[in-house]
Amino acid sequence: MTKLQQLCGIIKGQLKGNPEFEIQSVNSLEKAGEEEIAFAAKDNIKIENVKAGALIVAEGSKIDYPNLVYVQEPYAAFATLLEYFFPRQRFNEVIDKNAYISDTAFIGKNVSIGAFSCVGDYAEIGDNSEIHSGVQVYRNVKIGQNCLIYANVVIREDVKIGSNVIIQPGAVIGADGFGFTRLSDGTPIKIPQKGKVVIGDYCEIGANSCIDRSTIEETVLEDYVKLDNLVQIGHNVKVGRGSALSGLVGISGSVEIGKNVIMGGQVGVADHVKIADGVMLAGKTGVHKDIKEKCIMGGFPHQEIRKWWKSVAIFINLEKYIDRIRLLEQKIKKLEEKEK
Repeated sequence: MTKLQQLCGIIKGQLKGNPEFEIQSVNSLEKAGEEEIAFAAKDNIKIENVKAGALIVAEGSKIDYPNLVYVQEPYAAFATLLEYFFPRQRFNEVIDKNAYISDTAFIGKNVSIGAFSCVGDYAEIGDNSEIHSGVQVYRNVKIGQNCLIYANVVIREDVKIGSNVIIQPGAVIGADGFGFTRLSDGTPIKIPQKGKVVIGDYCEIGANSCIDRSTIEETVLEDYVKLDNLVQIGHNVKVGRGSALSGLVGISGSVEIGKNVIMGGQVGVADHVKIADGVMLAGKTGVHKDIKEKCIMGGFPHQEIRKWWKSVAIFINLEKYIDRIRLLEQKIKKLEEKEK
């Protein structure tokens, strides 16, 4: 049990209510009980249906409730309390006897490595990092401090990963980029992929996502980039700080994505395209050329979102429009026949 006054200190909030009121846990607004705190995203909630002992609300909220904690960022405060009440437990505390660690690898302090993981020659793993079972860390890989790498991740040679990075199960970092040329008879010839992948601090890579190494330069994810599951990052791509890519996004080679770009699910981006800072792309958008300024886009090929909505409305009603055109043609034909 934690007193409300203490929780306010943890989330840097201002309390209106009983500072001695004790909170046992955090829960959703719909499920929270009398000893739990919940997050109220909007002011138009039905208070009579709320059973929580206290609510986290935004500064200036009009909600009237016995115990309120006002914060600048309610959702972030809710996330902090989730971590406080449900702290993550390490999967393993030591280096498992069935893990393979090269004699030339450097392992920092308080590092744990699960069974059947492999750490190659001259690889480096920073302090407090946690590696689960079946992870393959190739030679010359550098992993920073406080990283969490789940089972069956593959990190190829020369990849550099910053600190506080989370890599979900099955991700592959540093596989060969999709680079081929063709002989005059059409036979495809592989272009060796000799570049690197560099991942910044506080990034998260979703399950079964793939980040390809570049041909000769670097594929880069800057700090705080977030990738959902099943995201494909092609070779030599640059993703700016704070950008977030939803599931099944596919980024072709040599694309440059700005800072704080948000992509919905199944967005596809053609090769060598540049996307400006702050752009938002609706799900399934197909980006075929540069987007030079902050905007919201949708559709295939991409266009300004309102134009895309109009295009969709026209397409949905296309059959009605055709019927109207045919009717008008018939009327025009009758008028022309009368004039003759």
